[in-house]
Amino acid sequence: MRNLALASASILLITTAPLVAHEQLFRSVDAVPGKQVRLALIGNVSPDCKVGPKPDVKVVSAPKQGTLAIRSGKTKAGSLTRCPSLEVPAEGVFYQARPNFAGDDEVVYQVTRADGRNQLVTIKINVRGTAAPNQKPKESTDL
Repeated sequence: MRNLALASASILLITTAPLVAHEQLFRSVDAVPGKQVRLALIGNVSPDCKVGPKPDVKVVSAPKQGTLAIRSGKTKAGSLTRCPSLEVPAEGVFYQARPNFAGDDEVVYQVTRADGRNQLVTIKINVRGTAAPNQKPKESTDL
């Protein structure tokens, strides 16, 4: 009888624990060596155009053939069609391949929202072509 009571207690504990939503996303992006490309723009806007808390973005797996940058900023008014006058605090995720690299690279990052939802995002990056000669990378925080 004692074992049955312990088993019932552990089942009760498991079923009352809150569930955390976890989603995995996979996509691919084309890039050119030495040129920065925006992989994502992550913000939080409700359907009625109210700005919510900015999601947290963390790198899980860095690229092997380039650099990954996460920049905080605001979107420009008009960039969100359904809320044309709204500027949204956001995180921009940017990738830049090494100047002489051609091939495939990959990055993985996690997005955690204020309500506890998590997204694990894996992006395969196809680096093709050649960089323009004497082109300096754009150093901008524009999202």
